[in-house]
Amino acid sequence: MRIEPAAMPLAVPGLNPGALQVRVFTSLEAAQARWEAAEQACAGYGFQRFAWLAHWQRQLGQRQGWRLALTEVCDAGDRTLMFIPFGLRPQAGLRVLGLLGGEVTDYNACLLHPDFVRQVPTGCWEAFWQALRSALPPFDLVRIGRSPLQIEHLASGEMFDNPLTYWPQARAAWQLERAHIATLGESFEAFQKTRSAKMFADTRRQRRRLEELCPGGVRIVLRAAGAEQDAIVAAMARQKARRWRETGSHDVFAEPGYLDFYQGLAADCGGTEGWVQVSALFVGEDIVATHWGMAHGRRFYWIMPGYEDGAWGRYSVGRVLMDAVVQDCIARGFALFDLTVGDEAYKALWADHELALASFEAGVSWRGKGVVALRRLLRAAKEKARSHRGLRNLVRRLSGKAPL
Repeated sequence: MRIEPAAMPLAVPGLNPGALQVRVFTSLEAAQARWEAAEQACAGYGFQRFAWLAHWQRQLGQRQGWRLALTEVCDAGDRTLMFIPFGLRPQAGLRVLGLLGGEVTDYNACLLHPDFVRQVPTGCWEAFWQALRSALPPFDLVRIGRSPLQIEHLASGEMFDNPLTYWPQARAAWQLERAHIATLGESFEAFQKTRSAKMFADTRRQRRRLEELCPGGVRIVLRAAGAEQDAIVAAMARQKARRWRETGSHDVFAEPGYLDFYQGLAADCGGTEGWVQVSALFVGEDIVATHWGMAHGRRFYWIMPGYEDGAWGRYSVGRVLMDAVVQDCIARGFALFDLTVGDEAYKALWADHELALASFEAGVSWRGKGVVALRRLLRAAKEKARSHRGLRNLVRRLSGKAPL
């Protein structure tokens, strides 16, 4: 039987007494109904869906030692104002508060009701987080990665400041990344006019070359289902693993749980009508390009693309598939094509704006504050060493490399 935790009053200086209450859930099952309802009413990104983070927790979070501290802030009428997918993880003897989602989640945020964020003065957010700490289990430091500076409302596209970025001490410790996003417009013809004409002409030429290579055998599947979906996800994993090895990057699919996450989420939420979309370019029986993505609100998220190399590399097969997915997104009425985190060169050819993301950590207990202060000192020392030729050469010699 699902049992919801009792709501507790949350007193925040500067806000009306009795206006807020808070619940902290320690199980997915207890939180699911209220979490999924909040998805519909609140601003947020696809990475804050219950299904996304529930799959992550079951396949990866539990393995990594995460305990749930899912936090819901409500008004006096029990309407959800914020839903924060907090979790706690032990690291190096410290209790670390963070957001669920780990490496698979590009944007870490909360679900945020527009009415709430409009009524809270900016200067009250630090006091809000100080008050909320008393409702959470004890922790030594908070560590938040890749948190958007703004959160988008699903229906209207209105952007709101992300309250997490007002955590005490956060702004002084920001490290910023960026995601790339393309505004789609009303037609693919209009979209092309705002991008490189040469790129689209070359994509059409490559598609013709593939059709000449295999007459009648070139096929693009946009929303795969069943056994075909399973085969495409397996091909995507193989293609991504090869590319990671080629570039010297970490192959996450070699670790337990990661491929299970993508396979399981596609099986549960994919198919022709699902919000997970698995796509592929076939030439004959060969799956030469793949993509695992998702739709949420006005956005389509380009998340896990893969492609075959070798002889197929001369045909730009990844771009041929991406071109087809973008056309499909415009036809289905999406406003934004979100290329997510990363500075790969191809993203600049498609995107027309960016989303800034902040990562930070802040100490809470004396132990947490000490660890954070030490890390900042070490980072500052490394930066100084990089700018000092003598120190840089000493580090290279100690590493067995020739001085610069």
